[in-house]
Amino acid sequence: MNTLILYFFRLLIVASVVVFFVGLFKKEWLSFKGKHLDAMSAVIVAIVLFMVGFTGASSTFYTPDETVVAASKVGVSLSEAAYSNDTSTAGCQPGTKSGKSGASNDEKTDDGVHYSVRTPTNYKDTIAHPLLVAYAPAGKNRSQAEEFMYLTKEATAAGFIIAYADHRPVSPETIVQLAEIPKFVEQKWCIDKKRIFMTGHSDGGTIAMGIAFFNGTKHIPTAIAPSAVGTSGEDFEDRNCVKPTPIMLMHSSKDKLFPNFGKQAIEWWAKCNKCDTKVYNAKDRKAPASGNLDWESYYKEELKQKAMDLKAGNPLPHTTPVDGAEGCVAYSGCKNGVQTWYCEGTGLHPEWPGKNKDIIDFFKAVQTN
Repeated sequence: MNTLILYFFRLLIVASVVVFFVGLFKKEWLSFKGKHLDAMSAVIVAIVLFMVGFTGASSTFYTPDETVVAASKVGVSLSEAAYSNDTSTAGCQPGTKSGKSGASNDEKTDDGVHYSVRTPTNYKDTIAHPLLVAYAPAGKNRSQAEEFMYLTKEATAAGFIIAYADHRPVSPETIVQLAEIPKFVEQKWCIDKKRIFMTGHSDGGTIAMGIAFFNGTKHIPTAIAPSAVGTSGEDFEDRNCVKPTPIMLMHSSKDKLFPNFGKQAIEWWAKCNKCDTKVYNAKDRKAPASGNLDWESYYKEELKQKAMDLKAGNPLPHTTPVDGAEGCVAYSGCKNGVQTWYCEGTGLHPEWPGKNKDIIDFFKAVQTN
């Protein structure tokens, strides 16, 4: 039903354009109750049609599924962590951390970036906790980001402290500023510096991934799980690899804003993580020793094959499905067993993939030794 309504509003937008130009150049074609509309009346009608169509299309472009709404309501609640008896991780001295247990809603960095913090309900200030920083998509503040990603319940139950950051427009300066959040959280809460994880959606996913490969910030995250990133393969062409970094990259085959960016990005990460990847000789100006192809034809064939392999819905070369994580595949042969996952969904761009359990399980499995 929402799809039909969306098409109706889009039709109104098209009609507004038609009325506008017909009113200016062929106003005799327009009449109402036997009277022809003058140019000014046609323009007014066109504006009204456009505003109604644009407003309606915007409001119906993405309506969250009822199950997603229900999950988000539950997902923002705090949980009690099941602490283990493992004392191998260095903790904090009693009384050295001032951060309170539960919810803290108005934290701020020196650059004025606002963020919130959520701890397990039974938070212990002497135990070093893994930290998960969640970056908001465009137009959302920290509280809206928490409702949108609803990671709180899952994360705190697993013993994580989670921070949600306000959205800021993507830029190199912004990435550096948002990368400071773990440092400020660590000043008040007991954090394991070897287990700092990052996620986010759209702009937030781009921020999380940018922090992991920017020269001044790449040392901060232990692993990342970005969603719907706006970084394409072209953006990586002149970028040097970083050290092997666990990554769980989520993207939708139906993402119209950043079409196929996810597959392009994960291929770069797979190469940097020294995984088994398919080599395309698109830049090799020598044709194969055998065969009838000249270099130009060979070049075109290689590009054609690469486009097919990276097409949405097609399996990525050298990957196998991840048990228990629907839609996710893992690269093989990665250096030191670094996990390199690509998870493809079918939602629209504004939709959070909802793979919260998989995200937390992915981070929990990361080896830090």
